[in-house]
Amino acid sequence: MKRSARPLPHALTRAAAVFVLSAGAVAPALAVAPAAYADGVTVSRTTTSDDGRLDIGLPADALWVKVSVLASKEPGAAVLASTDELTWRGGGWTTDAALRLPAGTAYGDYPVGVEYRMPNGTVQRWTGGSYSHKLHTGVSGLAFDRASTDYDHRDVVLSGKVNAFDAATGTREPARAGTRVQIAVHLANRTSTFYALSDADGSFALPFTPGDAVRGGTATVVTPAADTDPDDPARLPDVDLEQTQYRISAETGRYRVQQGQPVTVTGRAERLTDDGWKPFTGAEVVSSMERPNGAWADVKVGSGTVKADGTFTYTGKALSTGDVNTFVKPSPYFESQPFDRSEIAVPKPFVFSNVTVALDAYGTLRVGGRALLGGSYCTNEPIVLQYSVDGRTWRNLDSVDSGDSDCGFAFEGGGFIAAYYRVWHPETDTYREAVSKPVHQTRVQTRFLGAGYSTTKPRTNAAFTASGTVQRYVNKKWQAYPGARVTLVFKPKGETDWYWVTKGKTASNGRYSLKGKAYGDGSWAVVTEPANGYFYSETKVTYIDAR
Repeated sequence: MKRSARPLPHALTRAAAVFVLSAGAVAPALAVAPAAYADGVTVSRTTTSDDGRLDIGLPADALWVKVSVLASKEPGAAVLASTDELTWRGGGWTTDAALRLPAGTAYGDYPVGVEYRMPNGTVQRWTGGSYSHKLHTGVSGLAFDRASTDYDHRDVVLSGKVNAFDAATGTREPARAGTRVQIAVHLANRTSTFYALSDADGSFALPFTPGDAVRGGTATVVTPAADTDPDDPARLPDVDLEQTQYRISAETGRYRVQQGQPVTVTGRAERLTDDGWKPFTGAEVVSSMERPNGAWADVKVGSGTVKADGTFTYTGKALSTGDVNTFVKPSPYFESQPFDRSEIAVPKPFVFSNVTVALDAYGTLRVGGRALLGGSYCTNEPIVLQYSVDGRTWRNLDSVDSGDSDCGFAFEGGGFIAAYYRVWHPETDTYREAVSKPVHQTRVQTRFLGAGYSTTKPRTNAAFTASGTVQRYVNKKWQAYPGARVTLVFKPKGETDWYWVTKGKTASNGRYSLKGKAYGDGSWAVVTEPANGYFYSETKVTYIDAR
């Protein structure tokens, strides 16, 4: 027959080439392009699809492609199946049908041989990759038993089927019983993973509580048998989440309470229904030092359950000073998270440190110290100075407010002849009650008797004598104070300063005699010098005119 000289369409040209080369005829002489383009092109991959077809990674402009499944990688290995009926599918050349290996061929992965010709190139041969001659097993028919969940209906059941495509027969049947399926459920802020096993008919059912809206996911056969090749993951449908509204009111029974001590929370919670606001019966209510932001469990005061009438009462533990926020346990099923706030004061420990108490010879009492608060600030906390005669009954003497970050304080004022002293911090909203260790302070009383001067009208610069007796109060009676240091002092007329004139000591009977000189008009007196354990004393001031 005479052949037509009319050029054939591209598709027919490809088909003719397939026919001639498949028949084993001698290929026509081909022009050979530079190796960089024609002979340099090679197969990039081999992939077996879920339905047993083979995909080859070659460019779209290949003129002819033939694939063969080989019995082994050995040279001259038998060809188990081959075809040049492939179609370009936007990424590679895919066989138009599953490859059928001879009956009885063991399941497994077999090497692949590829013959192909590129434009202006020679026929190339490549061996590598693999063809999966296995049970291609995947999941289908995924469905949930409900389209949405809500606060009262949180559980769902996911059902599906596991099927296996057998390339040897070209059929898809239920997978063997016990095939394991991994289900990854995509939720709003996380992914939860579950597992299910198929029944004899390939079906499975997975009940679970998503706790949020389901936004798709995947189902995949995992830990397959040696003869099984898992299909690509199947997509899960969505499950919407319907939200509800609630309102709440609450209060604590006490404002100030010690840390760890019980505090009672009472209140009422209601939810919005189609019939209006109704008791939120059974809802878990939480009181926390934090607002309902998901971290409430870390600072939880207490919790309870709403009764049938909408009320709740429970006992919690006070943790620290601040707001007690009461709300229904956080849930994605709530449109918002309303809460009620009440205040509570839980005073922190207060410890006095470095307290000093001193009573000087002039009867001045000086008390100072600070508080150890573990880094906490302490400003304007009341500090009270107390005294006691017997160390049991205490009375307030003075009070100040702490004025710096470490609760420092200082007192200065008149003390008692003999008394116990301590500082006391009454309990406040911030700190607990505290007292310092009592300190006893006392000194021996002294006094002058019979003090006088040898003359009260001496001449200027004339000598005179100041004399008298010094006594001390010992064993509940006044006695002579021998060895007391005494000083004669003088204040000139019109001045404010005193000057010492003569110093001396008392005799064994407490008597003293001090010589002076009338320097001019002025005031005269005799005083005791401060001594450890003794109070200071002085004579009555005497004014003397010098002639």
